[in-house]
This record gives sequence, C-alpha cells and structure tokens, in this order.
Amino acid sequence: MDSFKEIYSTYKHRVYFFVAKYVSDEEDIEELVQDIFIHVWKHFSKADSVSQTEALVFKSAKQEISNFYRKRKMIFVPLENSNEVNTEENSEIEKKITQEDQLQKIENLLEQVPERSREFFIKNKIQNLSLFTIAQENEISKTAVEKHVNKVLKFLRANLNLFF
Repeated sequence: MDSFKEIYSTYKHRVYFFVAKYVSDEEDIEELVQDIFIHVWKHFSKADSVSQTEALVFKSAKQEISNFYRKRKMIFVPLENSNEVNTEENSEIEKKITQEDQLQKIENLLEQVPERSREFFIKNKIQNLSLFTIAQENEISKTAVEKHVNKVLKFLRANLNLFF
C-alpha cells in the first residue's frame, strides 16, 4: 500500500499534465487520471524497478486516453445527414492536423541529429535514394551510410514514443 502511495505521489502531477495535452475538459482529465491509477493499482506489483513503474504508468495513460477517444467516437451518432458529412469533414481535418503535428515533431527531432546523418536519412527515406547511391556520392561504404540512417531511425523511434 505504501509503495502505491509513493507511486501516486510521484506521478500524479506528471500524469495529469500528460493527459491534459490530449483532453481539454477538466472533469474528463480527472476521470482519466483516476482510471489510470486504478489500472496501475491492478498491475503495479509487476513493476520491479523505477523505470518499469514509469513505463507502466505512462503506458496505462496512453491506453486510457485511447479508450477515452474510442468510447467518445462510438457514443456519437449523427442525427441528420448534414451532420454526418460535417463529422466526416471534421474527422479529415483532425487527421490532417494530427499528421502535421507528427511531421513537425519529426522535423524538430531531425534538427537534433548530426547533419551528415540527417542528410543521409533524408536522401534515403524521403528522396528514395538507395544506400549504394548515397555511398557513392559521398565516397564512403554502403554500410557506413546504413549505420547513419539506422542511427537516425533509432533516435526517432525512441523520442517519438514520448509523444504517443
């Protein structure tokens, strides 16, 4: 019991602000935070270390936020055809905004990697140049280019998990 109190006191504010990034209504935020800690209560005995506890807390937060949006989507039923079209348009707009946000996050992260690695990554993944072509242009081995690209991919994956 004391260890759960310690987990709660350590993470309650961080979880609250994490949820607030995705949900704007105060009551919904508080309900989600409560649901998150109920989930953590059920599973916190599985966490052996501090990093596993933090992972459990924030994985639970992501799951509860997803469940919240899934429930909201299923509850909403348009009353008129005009509302249905409007809802589809809003959904498309929301998707586009989400995609733009994700692209902006990726661009910001790419600014943090070394210039040469970033250049190789962009040429390979965005401009669709082969590793061999990039290697020839820069007079280095294909393996070296591959290591640069993989280093950037690993960095992006590690840091994008923080956002989702």
